[in-house]
Amino acid sequence: MPIPASAAPAAPGPAGVPTIVQRATTAYSADVRGTLGMQRHFSTTIKAGPIRHTETSDSGVLFNNGVFVSIKYYRVTQDGKTFSAKQLQARETQTNGDWAAGKIFFKEPYDQHFLGDYSFSQPQICTGCPNTLLVVRFTSAIHDAQHGDGMMWLDSTTARVKELIYTPYVLPSHATSGTVTEISSNPAPGIWYVTRIDESYRGHQLIVTGTGTFAGTFDRMRRFASLAQGQTALSDGTI
Repeated sequence: MPIPASAAPAAPGPAGVPTIVQRATTAYSADVRGTLGMQRHFSTTIKAGPIRHTETSDSGVLFNNGVFVSIKYYRVTQDGKTFSAKQLQARETQTNGDWAAGKIFFKEPYDQHFLGDYSFSQPQICTGCPNTLLVVRFTSAIHDAQHGDGMMWLDSTTARVKELIYTPYVLPSHATSGTVTEISSNPAPGIWYVTRIDESYRGHQLIVTGTGTFAGTFDRMRRFASLAQGQTALSDGTI
């Protein structure tokens, strides 16, 4: 998305939260209501000198009213070798613990649970974009890996966030720069959610310069009639 040449300084929140962001928060809360399940497909590539590391994974994840419930890994392949059942269980246990502790996911500035963590600029017209799109800059006083400084593009008609680009305040180990891009869309009736994430980092260790890229896609989204039904689908891989 084109970025405006200048944007108003971020205003203090939550009292200074622009109306379009407040509307986006309300819309997002409606989109994640109840028990929501989905599959995640991740691919990571790290290059540093002659070293190349790759990993792909498929997993399912369950949320209840936008709050993490559980994740289950169905497959992980690291440097061409598929994880054993024991390795898969270890990854699953670690990820569930880290996610429950709030260590993994980005705290979206339009999520009602984290709205007060951010300050926002006033909406700007996005030059070169469809005329319904507005761009808002966000920053946070909380400088950890779950918060960032960036921009989001919102549809003024639907109040949905279509794209968000940010730099985490705390980068991955050995990274010195990087950006994350999130694309949101309508993968199922009544659900507007992030369907793709792309991360790109550059860094160095001693005299070796390297790059890291991460791509994640999210599909098979569905809302369950109950949390118990969602947990059953997560367990047997039928999400």
